[in-house]
Amino acid sequence: MGFLSFLKSKSEPDPSPAPAPAGAPAAAEEQPPQPSVIITRAEIVDSQQRLAGYRFNAALPAPELVDALVAAQVPEFAQGRIALVPIGAGAVAAGLHLPLAAPHTVFLLDREAAAAVPALRAAGASIALHGFTLGEADADLLSQADMALLHLGEHPLTELQGFCKQLHLRHPELKLVVDGVESWDEQRMCASWGASYFMGQFLTTSDEVDPDAKIDQSRMTSIELLNLLRTDAELPAMIEVAKRDPGMTYQVLQWANAPVNGQATKVTSLQQAFMVLGRNQLYRGLTVSMFRMGTSANKDRDESLLEVALTRARFLETCSTLPQAKRDELFLVGLLSLFDVLLGVPMANLVDKMHLSDDIREVLLGNESVYSPYLTMVLLLQRDKVEQALAIAETLEIDIDRLAEVGQAAFKWAQESMHHTGAD
Repeated sequence: MGFLSFLKSKSEPDPSPAPAPAGAPAAAEEQPPQPSVIITRAEIVDSQQRLAGYRFNAALPAPELVDALVAAQVPEFAQGRIALVPIGAGAVAAGLHLPLAAPHTVFLLDREAAAAVPALRAAGASIALHGFTLGEADADLLSQADMALLHLGEHPLTELQGFCKQLHLRHPELKLVVDGVESWDEQRMCASWGASYFMGQFLTTSDEVDPDAKIDQSRMTSIELLNLLRTDAELPAMIEVAKRDPGMTYQVLQWANAPVNGQATKVTSLQQAFMVLGRNQLYRGLTVSMFRMGTSANKDRDESLLEVALTRARFLETCSTLPQAKRDELFLVGLLSLFDVLLGVPMANLVDKMHLSDDIREVLLGNESVYSPYLTMVLLLQRDKVEQALAIAETLEIDIDRLAEVGQAAFKWAQESMHHTGAD
């Protein structure tokens, strides 16, 4: 399935299901349970800057937490990528962890929950430890673990560096995870100490912003097309711009010929392709594909950013009952909010090159805009500040009872988008 066509088939919010006719059989087995609480996710990035997985959590007692994570399809996610899940000794003793077991589920234990280690190892489960020491008392515990988690802010740097060195010497097979990494400089520092995985806000922060940086030609072509689309330019003008970049011509034709578009004959011209795709979906496709264009030396990082941006954009689009035109703009706010990080260019330089509405422009520049509360809300949720995010949601008259479902649906949609577009 083509990149744009997947977005096309999934871009509209799913309608609410119609009530079942009287006497109709229950369809519970066909409908997966919906999460009733907000699940927070923290990105886990590996040393190649790939998004290796997430830490999943919710502010709930163990039984309810397990139920919420199962409802959020965390075991399905852990079939392919790391799902780091906090668990206690009591929950393991009661067997509550079993529904979460999957090939890439890693149960996160505090050293005080050491009693759970034998049961987890016997079941073949992977274990991550935090709160441990390098003393003899924890040596056996560490030898049974797969990962060790340290928080960057909990130790002086010199002490932490020595701690990492000793950990590697004594337990060379242990994968080190460092949490609380807030910048790319900190990520590189922890990588030099032997860390394998990194958690924190660094992924969505700019690394080395160059005010004089040039945007590569493919992305400039995309920006020109985006501007023409937003100003309702005539088709010949858009075709002329697309023709300047053979790669762009090829990509648009690929999108148009995707099976989901149902074309009986192959689309062979840009004019046909633009007609098949339509302006709105072409705009979305071009915006998203910017993450995969050019000659970036950070393709794995760009792919990680795309996943975060898609989740953010889809959540913003579907969290409210605003008119569709406003929701389309919120989708773009979510995607464009990471463009400065992606390109290493100041946001002011980027918005000057793009034809955007004043509302989108102002929120991207960090100024007050009608969309500012929405972006702030999603950023708070991504930083595990749920209560503050819910307070903003109330002021926006968003249905708080639906936010958990909307958040999980956005995450799933982004996962499917990444899967279906990986070959493009």
